[in-house]
Amino acid sequence: MEPKFNLVEEPWIPVLKEGRVVEVGMGEALLRAHELTRIETPSPLEEAALYRLLLAALHRALMGPRRLEDVLDWWRAGRFPEGPIRDYLDRFRDRFFLFHPEAPFFQVADLPEENPLPWSKLLPELASGNNPTLFDHTTEENLPKATYAQAARALLVHQAFALGGLLRRFGVGSAKDAPVARPALFLPTGGNLLETLLLNLVPYAPEEDAPIWEVPPLRLADLEGGKARWPLSGRTRVYTWPARGVRLLDEGDGVRFMGYGPGVEPREALHRDPMVAQRLDGKGNFLVLRLSEERSFWRDFSAMLPRQGGKVAATLEHADNLQGELEDALPSGKHPEEAKEARVALRVLGQVTDQAKVLDLRREVYPLPPGLLCPEGEANLEKALKEAEELGQGLRGLAFKVARAVVGERDSNFARSLPLERLYWHALDGAFPGFLARVAEEASLKGWREELKRAAREAWVATRLFLGTGARHLKALAQGEQEFGRLLGALGKEVGT
Repeated sequence: MEPKFNLVEEPWIPVLKEGRVVEVGMGEALLRAHELTRIETPSPLEEAALYRLLLAALHRALMGPRRLEDVLDWWRAGRFPEGPIRDYLDRFRDRFFLFHPEAPFFQVADLPEENPLPWSKLLPELASGNNPTLFDHTTEENLPKATYAQAARALLVHQAFALGGLLRRFGVGSAKDAPVARPALFLPTGGNLLETLLLNLVPYAPEEDAPIWEVPPLRLADLEGGKARWPLSGRTRVYTWPARGVRLLDEGDGVRFMGYGPGVEPREALHRDPMVAQRLDGKGNFLVLRLSEERSFWRDFSAMLPRQGGKVAATLEHADNLQGELEDALPSGKHPEEAKEARVALRVLGQVTDQAKVLDLRREVYPLPPGLLCPEGEANLEKALKEAEELGQGLRGLAFKVARAVVGERDSNFARSLPLERLYWHALDGAFPGFLARVAEEASLKGWREELKRAAREAWVATRLFLGTGARHLKALAQGEQEFGRLLGALGKEVGT
């Protein structure tokens, strides 16, 4: 086999450039990052995996940054230093071939072709085996070939987000989760790809660390029986973790099947992924923050703040520090008025899981204002979320009281069918980004409380219409009106308005 499809040179990373989505190689993505807007893909997992790959290459090429000042220098220069990046990519060029007889990128060259699996197993949103179909209606029988670019991106996604479960291949009965299979990932984004990469380029010590392309290629003999075990530590090692053994099978113009087997089993070590936040549970243990099927992430935002014993994602803290240092600097090509509007946003990416199943893929976008992590910003955020939850709980109780007055104790499902609580939270989903954008300002809480009242009133009006005008309904609504007024009055008294 001749080496084929080099990821440094071939176009495969989808980016937004001058308003159009195009594909570029790793070299162009890094060296021309200042000319590209962002990675642009419908999949939040693909977005996160591609950024982690580019960050791993940058950390190793630049052997840093050692300090925040290094990031500031590159930001002010408006581009990455070309020489070190070119030299690094040239030195490891042979390790970036998607197909290679000895060292295919992120794969195991001697995995047998017998009992292959469809390439769709690499992506949770595609139908494969007993995976639930999320956004796709193909089957394994009619599965189209993946292009080389699609296969490369799917490979990255699987190595980062594969869920643990039964495997039964090459002496391994079950496999562990990939490193970021379940946490929410925090990705600050700037005005262009350069700024986004710098906002996530957390200071780094390169010693005792190496990405997958800097270590000897894995062989089946390394992985059989679960023999391969590495410490789950080292920034770029974790960013490029080989969670599964994969060998893409080239059909000349695409990939339909792959060899598949166990990967490297993680050994616990003192390491925290820079994109992951943690919260403190009731027993004093740190747990990673996850996305929930039932609620938007913003409702759990304050759980990671130090005020509640949590640990903010290092990327979020780094972006906040960087914004503080760049207070007088403008994003590339923007006027002062425009710069204040769209300086930095925060993308929260990941998958919602239940044991070995993926229930949803999520991308939530919020403003990331300077001062979010200052004492005033943290205090305002904590108060705002607490008040929203307390009023939400009060509305839930109101819904059950109204339901009991209408149908009695027999049918609690009727209470859950009322739109009161659901519409309240839906309205706040839209209001929260505006509050967060000015969270450190003195007047932010007053404006948020008005949003809480507005959301509650609109939800109550919709609930009145939902119930109708029967005698029992009108009586229940009259009783509910008193309780609703009490809830809003309590909010006003609590905040002194």
